[in-house]
Amino acid sequence: MTGLKIPVTPRWVILIVISALAGYASYKLAEPSVVVPEVAMSQVYPASSGALNILGRSFSLSPAENPLRNEALALMNEDQTKGWTLYNEIVEAGRARYYHGCFACHGDWLNGTTSAQATGESGTPNPLQAAFALWRIDIGASAQEKTSETLAPATPVAHKRLDESKVWQIITFLTDSAGLTPQSHRAGTDNKNLSLMGMALYQQRCAVCHGEHGINDGAASKRMYPQPRDFSLALFKYKTSPGTLLPSDSDLFHTIKRGLTESGMPAWGNFLSDAQINSLIPVIKGFDITAAWAPEDADEADFDEQGYYLKTDFRQISVTEPVTGQVPFSEKSVARGKVAFDRICIKCHGPEGRGNITSSKSWLEDDWNNRIWPRDLTKPWTWRVTQADGPEAQSREQTIRNIYTRLSIGLPGTPMPAHRATEAGNRDPIGAEDRWHVANYVYSLRWKGVPPGDKPLIQALRISGPLPDKLDDAAWEDAPAVSLRLSPNIIKQAHLTTPLNDAVTVRALYNDENIAFLLEVNDRTDSRPGEKVSMRVQDRRYRMYSDALAVRFPRVDAVETGPQVLTPAYLHGNETEPTTLWYWNAGSLEPPQPASKLLMDAIGSAQKLTLRTNDHSLDAQGRWENGRWRVLMKHPREAGNGRDVSFNEGLLIPVSFLNWDGSNGEALDRNTRTPWYWLVLSAPTETERSLVLPVGVSAGVLLLGFLLMRAQRNKS
Repeated sequence: MTGLKIPVTPRWVILIVISALAGYASYKLAEPSVVVPEVAMSQVYPASSGALNILGRSFSLSPAENPLRNEALALMNEDQTKGWTLYNEIVEAGRARYYHGCFACHGDWLNGTTSAQATGESGTPNPLQAAFALWRIDIGASAQEKTSETLAPATPVAHKRLDESKVWQIITFLTDSAGLTPQSHRAGTDNKNLSLMGMALYQQRCAVCHGEHGINDGAASKRMYPQPRDFSLALFKYKTSPGTLLPSDSDLFHTIKRGLTESGMPAWGNFLSDAQINSLIPVIKGFDITAAWAPEDADEADFDEQGYYLKTDFRQISVTEPVTGQVPFSEKSVARGKVAFDRICIKCHGPEGRGNITSSKSWLEDDWNNRIWPRDLTKPWTWRVTQADGPEAQSREQTIRNIYTRLSIGLPGTPMPAHRATEAGNRDPIGAEDRWHVANYVYSLRWKGVPPGDKPLIQALRISGPLPDKLDDAAWEDAPAVSLRLSPNIIKQAHLTTPLNDAVTVRALYNDENIAFLLEVNDRTDSRPGEKVSMRVQDRRYRMYSDALAVRFPRVDAVETGPQVLTPAYLHGNETEPTTLWYWNAGSLEPPQPASKLLMDAIGSAQKLTLRTNDHSLDAQGRWENGRWRVLMKHPREAGNGRDVSFNEGLLIPVSFLNWDGSNGEALDRNTRTPWYWLVLSAPTETERSLVLPVGVSAGVLLLGFLLMRAQRNKS
């Protein structure tokens, strides 16, 4: 018996392709999805009302109605010199007040962030990016308590200290800095005199961090990690010139223009022209007191008593570190790079590259005796200068070249040494080929981390059977991972402006009875008092506390769901919007104290947390290993007390996370935390069921096409 023979013709090929595409389309349409209301995907902030409310008084935010600015402009019409003098005095007074009282919360007025990553909701750009222009104290609906007239600031005590004149000084500084009004450095923008323009720009833009004389004593410097650069020793971390040579003008230009990621150094290219940036370079060189930038044949008379070079014919470096012989990125090269990395680099960067010190060194400092921590190599989004821009396929080779350059040159002024001989005749600590292999390996470490996303949604995955009770259970690999930025508590008096832990990665699984979270935080130290390694590298400025993590949920009826979705107040809610904390503490070795798990209730930032003594429904465990805490928390989905939220499928449940880095002196209200995000429990369709529709559609299209072609052939 001969089977049915189907000739392979172009028609059949087209039909098979069409049926396959139809099946795939139906499969994608049938995939489980979570519909998130638009309001939940954006910040729940009201539009700026155009007015500032302080103590019941309303101040217009329109620059045209700024009384201090108008006074200066009126004086300019009578006497330009006196008018500009008054205007500059107002701006300088506002600058001093801003960096003294506002910087810790609102960050640098260029981008709304400091090294502390100023607090903001997720999903859209930080709202504080607009603060430099309009002083929007009335933003932050989801994080504030509602009043009859407006939304009270999260820091009412700080703002109550400001009278009307001081408020307008700050507004004048912010709008001037943004270029919305006459700019105070206008008199120093003459391109014919770069020296005058550069010094005026420096004092207006840079001195508040780097100091009036470039020695890192500006008003904002002590609120930053890492510290702003001290220019007096002519030491610069990021350069392309080889060995001990000074950086090139191009290096200085690009640092100023592009900024330094995850630090207080903004990208000035967004605000200054190339000519203005170039005018700053001789100013920076002029702050040197080591004669490094002066020509080699400079006379002693060319220096003043403090050691400052009095002329402007500074040295210029044009030599660059060679990057020839690049080894292509491959698994083989990565493996070879790991061998070299393990031999030399793990003493500071740790076995997994997370920056946990494993050597006997108890303290790492820069040349100014500032505590400094090794780079977490698993977080390329925090790399400064080294990470090249663009999609991975385009930026990988350049990024690897940059890593190679950092390896070869080191980071001057820091414990990061050069791994190429700096003097002729000396042997390279790491040969050129091995440096390329190490660069490839370091690049590969990025896949150990999950970069922070831009969606405020944590999707819990449903599984059949019991939830995992181990940190390394394979089931966690299937759970969608979301990394959320941690912001320091800069609202209460125990201000934290120099946090080290900047993100928490969250995974969630659930079944019919329970829900479980796996929290991961890269932490360079296992902060448990008495732990030998951590005690050896402890920051001497702080007392060591135990590391801790917490998950925070609103209580029942503490969330408004319509018409606008609002979450509880940012700091533990309030009396009408209480919250619950699932808290885990790492314990200590001296005195002996095991890890603990606690359930606590909160009714606002001014009230102490209340411990639940008879509720043991929370199960939690944690482990620190190679620079990372992993903490598992498990809890019943249904609340038996009638007070807690029930974890029902399909609902958007507000959730936030808190972290205490004990080695950084963090305890009680001194901590880092996320804003409110959304948790949703969604069950994926089972594999067998999910394939029924696409297979059926594909087979149906194929059969229909076969019948049509057969009918057409019979007619012919």
